[in-house]
Amino acid sequence: MIKENNRLREQMTPFNRSYMEDMIIALRASRINKLRTEELLLEAAHTMLKAQARGKNAKQVFGDKPEEYFKAIMDETPERPVFSRQKIVLMIPWVALTWLFGVLAAGGLLSLWITGTAGMFGQIGLFTLISVGLGSIIFVGLIMKWLGSLSEDDAPKAGKFDLKSLGTYVAVAVIIVTAGLLLGKWLPAFTLSPWVSLIVFAAGLIGQRLLFRRK
Repeated sequence: MIKENNRLREQMTPFNRSYMEDMIIALRASRINKLRTEELLLEAAHTMLKAQARGKNAKQVFGDKPEEYFKAIMDETPERPVFSRQKIVLMIPWVALTWLFGVLAAGGLLSLWITGTAGMFGQIGLFTLISVGLGSIIFVGLIMKWLGSLSEDDAPKAGKFDLKSLGTYVAVAVIIVTAGLLLGKWLPAFTLSPWVSLIVFAAGLIGQRLLFRRK
C-alpha cells in the first residue's frame, strides 16, 4: 500500500503532492494503526486524483490544513498502550517459559498415554529454565535488531546492520551456553509430573493475559 501510495503521488501536481505528504506525516504519527493508516491514505490519494482531474486542488478537497481532514478519526482512536522496557523484558521469558511447560505437559501426557511413563518430559533441569529464560531475551533482541535494520522504503531491503550490537548478543549467548556446559551437570534437575506442567502452563497463560494484554 505504501508503494501504491507513492506511485499515486507521482501523478499529482507539486502543490497537491506536498499537501498529501503533510497529510501522510500527520496520519502516520497519529494513534491509528498502520494498516488502517495506509488504507485511509490510499482512499485520500484516489480522491485527490479524481478531484485533480476536474481541476481542483487539495485545499478545495480536504480543507486548509492536511491534519484536519482525519481529525475526527484520530480523535476517536484510543491511545496506543505503551509497554515499558522492564515489562517487555519480563514478558519475553514469561512467554517462553510458559510454552516450555506447555511442551512438557503435551509431550509428557502423550508419552504417559503411550508408554505409561512421562519419560524425558517428566523432568526439567535448573539450567534449562535459566537458559530458556535468558536465551529468549537474546533471541528476541536479535530478531528486533534485524527488523530494525530493514529499510522503510517502498521496496524493503536490508539496511546497515549494527555489527557491534550483534557481536554483543552473540558473545552473551556464547557465555551462557559455555556456562551451561560447564555448570549444567552440577545444577539440579527436578522430577515433574505432566499434570503439574499443565497447571503451570495454564497459570502462565492466565498471567500472560492479565499482566501483558493491551487494553
